[in-house]
Formats: sequence, C-alpha cells, structure tokens
Amino acid sequence: MTATPDRLWTRSFVLWWLGSAQSALGTALAGIATSFLILHQTGSAGRMGVNLALAMLPALLSPLFGTLVDRWPLRRPLVLGNLMRGALQLGIGLMALRGPVPLELIYVASFLTGLVGAFYGPASMGVTPRLVPAAQLQRATGLMQGAAQTMQLVGTVGGGVLVGTLGSAPALLIDGASFLLFAALLPLVALPARSGPPAGERFWASFRAGIDYARRSPLTLGLPVLAFFLNAAFAPMEMLMPARMTALGAGAPGFGLFFGLLLAGLAGGSFLMAWLGPRVDAPRLSAPAFAAMGVVVVGLSLSRTPLQMYVLAVAMGLTNAALNLSISMIFQQRVAPEYYGRVGSLLGMTGMAGQPLALLALAPLADRVSVTVVFGVAGTLTVLAAFVWHALLRRAAPFSPPVAMT
Repeated sequence: MTATPDRLWTRSFVLWWLGSAQSALGTALAGIATSFLILHQTGSAGRMGVNLALAMLPALLSPLFGTLVDRWPLRRPLVLGNLMRGALQLGIGLMALRGPVPLELIYVASFLTGLVGAFYGPASMGVTPRLVPAAQLQRATGLMQGAAQTMQLVGTVGGGVLVGTLGSAPALLIDGASFLLFAALLPLVALPARSGPPAGERFWASFRAGIDYARRSPLTLGLPVLAFFLNAAFAPMEMLMPARMTALGAGAPGFGLFFGLLLAGLAGGSFLMAWLGPRVDAPRLSAPAFAAMGVVVVGLSLSRTPLQMYVLAVAMGLTNAALNLSISMIFQQRVAPEYYGRVGSLLGMTGMAGQPLALLALAPLADRVSVTVVFGVAGTLTVLAAFVWHALLRRAAPFSPPVAMT
C-alpha cells in the first residue's frame, strides 16, 4: 500500500485499533499476574518492587531503539514485538503451571518484556498517521487513546478478578496467546512504504540526526518537557493519596474509587475528543488543558470530603485526555515521519522519567510537609509551566489543523 487511505474505517485501521487496545489490556493484565505470582511464591512486596523496576528500566534505552525503528521497515518491529511478548508470557505461564518459577527467571522475563516495550513503543507511535486520512487523524488518535485507556481500566480491575479466580499462570497464558494473535493479524494491516535512512548513513549518525532534529524547533524540544510535567503531576497522588483518603475516612476503597474514576474520565475524555474530531483545535488546546490540570491539583489541596475528591478525579481524567491528545497531534503534525521513532522515543523516555524523579524528590518531604501544601505547590508549578508552554506555542509557526471531511 502506497497511497493514503481516503476514509477512517478501513480494515487496516480497525485491526490496528483493536490490536492496540488488546496490547494495553495485556500489559495491565501481565503486570498484575506477574506481581501476584511473585507475592504468592515469596510473600515479599520488596521483590515485587524489584520486578516492577526491572520492567521499567529498559525505557532508558528507548532512544537507541527509536533509531533502529527509523532505519527498518515498520512492520518488522511490530510483529517481532508481539511475538516476543507473547513468548515470554507463555513461557512463564507454562512454568508456573508446573510449580514455583525461579525468581531469577521472572526477573529476566520482566526485564526482557520491558526491553521489548521500549522497542515497540517508538515503532507504534508512527502507525496511526499512516493508516488514516489527515482530516481524520485527530478522531483516530482519540479513538486509539480512548480504547487503550478503557482496556487499561478493564485490565487493572478485571485482571485482579481473573488472577484471583484462575490464578497467575492461566492469566499469563491467556495474555501470551493474545499477543501471538495480534502478531498473526498484523500482516493484514496495510502500511504505506516509507523511506529509510540516507544511503550509507551509520547507526550513530542516525541517532545524532534525531537529536539534532528535535533541537531545531521549540515545540519538538518542548514536547518531552511537557510530557515530563504531565507524568510528574501524578507523583503526589501516587504517594500521598492513600494517606489523604484515609484521613477523609474513605480508606483503601476510596483510594481505588478515586483512581477508577480518574481512568474512567481519561477514557471518556478521549472518546469525547474523538467524537468532536476536527471541530476542536487539539494542538491549541494543550496550554489550556495543561493549566486546567494544575487547577485541578490545586483543588485537591482544598478538598475536604471524599465526594469532592471523586469529582476532581473525573475532572483530572478529562483534562489529561485533552492534554494527551494535544501532545499526540502536535507530535504527528510537527515531526516528519522519517523521525517518528527517534523523536517519539525521546518523548516517551522523558515522560516516563517524570513520575519516578518527582517521587524521589517528594519522598524526603512527604512526612514533614502537609498534603495540602504539596498539592498546592505541585498545582501552582503546573499552571506556571502551562504559561511557558503557551509562550512556546505562540512563537511556533501556525498549525494547519485537519479539515473536516464532508
């Protein structure tokens, strides 16, 4: 396939949409199943934490993988990624059916799964713009994000039920089989041909070219910073929300409901943006959405009842959905397709670093400073960062938003 599709709902887009949603479901389910497998075998929460860290660590290498992605045909990393993830989940699942799995093998499998994810992420970022017409790109992006967030919610809630009912081993087998199914369906997704690196260009030259490309524009340079702040804004909630909900009398059930409502708002906001489509200028919406997120975090510092917290959780999900879509649209409109892997990997790596770095910064203060002060400062800094982002948008060349199809 070499021509851009003339409509949204093609076979290729439907397969990619459903397969990506399944991937989000599988990732959430695998994390729960593996964590409970370690917990049941060792009874150690610390070893669960080591496993989670090993799964996240390979994200630091994603810029290297992004360079490879831009040098290879697009289909290869997508198929290989699903095959490898499926094989890893099936392998651990089959071993768990036969008895305890050596902890070292679980650690290796989690690290390799994270390694595949660091490779698969940059490859997947450039698929949707190649499968839909430009006028439908914003709608398609909203559909992709909404489905992924819905499946993340289903995987988080339903995964616990599945693991509790069937056990970790059957859950891992089901998850592994779903990845293999997606790998089998990917050859049916018709991807347009793309140009590779210039003739004779070596790997490190391609890597440096990606860094230089990202530095040319304030927007491509600022996008990773925006993603960093977006993820860092969640750090106070991850660390302080259990104590906050306990102080308000809601406890662990209230904590779970808060994040469930946040994910529901996130998915609902993405589908709403998909429905609005080109009627909303998503790139220009990024600064107001960024500021609105800061206002919501400030609101968390002022809330005094669980009900107020639940309303703010939905509001945060909605603003986060708008901001995520804005980031995706800016990336897809401002980055040349031949640089999707390299710039996308920088975006993903920087964004992922936001939350753990913010958690490390907050850890010494968590027991000394009140929750109200932490949320207030975090929200205020987010609002100030939104003004900086707005200034970058004003300096950038005008966007050319997609024209609605008639």
